Formats: sequence, structure tokens, C-alpha cells
Amino acid sequence: MQMPHIRDLRPFDSCVTLGRTCLPGVPELTADSVLEVMDKHDIAEALVQSSEARLVYPRSRGNERLLKEIAGHERLHPVWALSPPDRPDPIGMRRLVDEMLSAGVRVARLMMGQVPPLHWVWKDLAEALEQRRVACLVDFAPLRHATTNHPGDPLMIDKFRDICLAHPRLPLILSHLSGGLGVAAPAMPLMHRAGNLMIDTTGVVDYWRNVARDLGPERVVFATGMPFYDPATFVSNVQYDETLDPHAKELICGGNLRRLMEAVG
Repeated sequence: MQMPHIRDLRPFDSCVTLGRTCLPGVPELTADSVLEVMDKHDIAEALVQSSEARLVYPRSRGNERLLKEIAGHERLHPVWALSPPDRPDPIGMRRLVDEMLSAGVRVARLMMGQVPPLHWVWKDLAEALEQRRVACLVDFAPLRHATTNHPGDPLMIDKFRDICLAHPRLPLILSHLSGGLGVAAPAMPLMHRAGNLMIDTTGVVDYWRNVARDLGPERVVFATGMPFYDPATFVSNVQYDETLDPHAKELICGGNLRRLMEAVG
């Protein structure tokens, strides 16, 4: 099988983090430096989120700073890190989503490693996001990258199931950001039961391939996890996969993510 050139696949990276990571040996990415890395690996576009917004409250400060940092860089698309309010607030959550879309943000990152995926906690925010069909990256990394409450815990997936099934029009993407977090064994059974659940390519190497084979390439999005991972690994994993035809690779590399973003409204 002739392998397509990576530029023809137009990779759209769904997982890039700007700012200080608080991890030794992990470089701090800026808008300019991430574009240099993208050019090196022929990555066309990227979703970027703020490390500050993921780790520091109030998240709004990091989210707003992100918009300023990437202003004028058309290849970089902002992602806001979100968590639900302590009290029921459906009106406030609809207002938050309206504000996000008005700012040009079409994808959210749900911090479920820091606020557990209990449906009654996330309900108001999930309903507001579902109403506008906002694609959501599900982030199970706990605060400061502790070693508990990661997606390898089947109980986390069990609670997350309630959210998936309660909001079938809400696109949800399992996004493995910080390395070594793994994927729980029930993740694949849940994907068979929840058609709105997808996965990115930064998990266990063969896991996304199993999803593409058993459920279709429409359920996988490309990601590198920069700066925690080397982009070359994930670019080559998709480009040189011998089981995927060129159309499937196009969907995974960027077609699926672009379709989700175009559906927001």
C-alpha cells in the first residue's frame, strides 16, 4: 500500500497545551514555538488549551489569556477548560457557552479528573454545551498530575457513562493529555453503547486502531499531546498504518474534527 504524504492528510492536532506544565523536563510552549513544531511535522492546524486554565482557578483567567496569546494565528484554535458550578445554574451555564462561542471558541475541555464525572454535577453545563453541539475533550488528568482518579479506573468510566447516555447529541472525545494515564478496560464497551463518544490517538498505541477497525474511523481524532509527547510518534502512527485506507486516514487526521467544529451553532 502506498502511504500518503502527511501534508495531503492535513493533520489537525486536537491536543496541544500552551504555558508552563509544572513537570520537570517538559518544555513550555508558546504560540510561536508550537507553530515551529507544527511546521516541522507538517501539522496543518491545532486546538490549543492553556495550562493555566487546566490547573488554576478561576479557569476564566487562563482561558481569556489564551485568546490573547494566539490572536492573529489562524492555524491555532482556542479550547476553553471548563468545570461545572457548585450550585445548579442552567442559565449561567448557557450564558457561559454563549460567551465562549462569541469569543470564537468552538471546543471545550471538560476537567473531569478534577471534578468527578457525576451527572448531577455536570448536568447544567452538559445541557448548555449539547444545545449548541459543542465538541468536548474529556480530560481525566487530576490536578498536578497525581496518580489517582485517572481514566484507567473503571469506576470513573462507569460514572462517565451516565453523562454520555444522558446527552447523546453532545460530542465527547476521550483526550489523554499527560502521559501514562492509560484507558480503562470498559472504555471500548462504552463506545459501543454511546455513539457520541470518540477517542484521540494519544492513548495506548493500538487502542485507537481497535476503535477505527471495530467502530469506524469516524470515531477517532488525531492528537499529539504536545508538549508531553513527541509529535513524530503520532504522525507516523497514522500516516504509516497498514490497516487504514487513505480516506480513513483523512478522517482521523482532521476530517472528523473539522466536521465537529463546523456543526457548532
